[in-house]
Amino acid sequence: MPITRIDRSLSLGGQQEHSAAELRFDHLERLLTDIGLWQHTAFDEPDPRHGYSIDDEARGLIVGLRHWQRDTEPAFNARMAATCFEFIRRAALAGGDRAGYYHNFCDAQEQWLDSIGSEDSFGRTLWGLGVAHQADAPFAPRREADALMTRSLPRMDALHFLRSKAFCLLGLAYSRLDDARLRRLAGDLCDAYDQTASDDWCWFEDGMTYCNARLPHALFVAAGVFPQETRWARIATESLDFLLKVTRNGKGGYSPVGNARLTNGWWFARGEKRPPLFDQQPVDAGVLAEACAEAYRVTGEPRFRQAARDAFGWYFGLNVHGLPTYNPATGGVADAVTRSGLNRNQGAESALSLHLARQALRTIE
Repeated sequence: MPITRIDRSLSLGGQQEHSAAELRFDHLERLLTDIGLWQHTAFDEPDPRHGYSIDDEARGLIVGLRHWQRDTEPAFNARMAATCFEFIRRAALAGGDRAGYYHNFCDAQEQWLDSIGSEDSFGRTLWGLGVAHQADAPFAPRREADALMTRSLPRMDALHFLRSKAFCLLGLAYSRLDDARLRRLAGDLCDAYDQTASDDWCWFEDGMTYCNARLPHALFVAAGVFPQETRWARIATESLDFLLKVTRNGKGGYSPVGNARLTNGWWFARGEKRPPLFDQQPVDAGVLAEACAEAYRVTGEPRFRQAARDAFGWYFGLNVHGLPTYNPATGGVADAVTRSGLNRNQGAESALSLHLARQALRTIE
């Protein structure tokens, strides 16, 4: 992957109030086709060799719907959300023992490359459909989103991975289609925490990998729906505080857990002194901002509001290199902070993670 050496000329001039930044959509518009959002790029140009992923279409659906609801670039965001919703609709598997599941990958000719998607792609899809239920947009109507979700509900019972359960938990919290399953999934996350956490390791598993903050984030969202479930909010608070502690950097922000080291399947394993510093992924910075914003909404604790802003600042240079990963001229986001500088590819996941984080911050301004 293309790497750039550290280039201080890329830093934003002056002390920008990044939490108030208005984001551009040029890069997302370049990635959007009649099929969906291209998954990867070569530098800032779409790379059709990698086709499309339902993970990005689910994120694109959420980003597009939420911007459309706020009347932010409504024409483009309606088109993006409509395209992403149609991708999900076509990816849905309706017959036999695969009913309720979804394809994940398709190529540039819209040929499916898998028989069934991963658990995480399933969970992200249900998260997107839950937001579609909330928005009930004419181009992504609630009745169609609910029909897809309803068909998928029994498949949640067979999930193994906590992040997959967290994504589904978000979809159920936003749609309220099955509160019994919502409670069950929240209970699964809490049980995993109780079985694993200790005084010096306040976490759900024996290690961390990607999208770590999505676990407390989902519990905070669920606790916002059911405030009487104090266990959910308590565990979400303890685990998020622990994640903030181990990822705090000396620049005033946070360093997402890097993926350069693998110990027993973990990027950061229990018993290790600190997480690996590189490579840091935008999606991890963004979900940390989302989780902290939701934590502030649920608890009212000022430290979470500030942490949300600091986590968001990662995109604007509040990282170990002091380099902005966001390009304010185009709206693209570098795919990683690396040991040498920035990964200059700018995939859909990276840009969408920034928009999701910005939308979360808007809820606490």
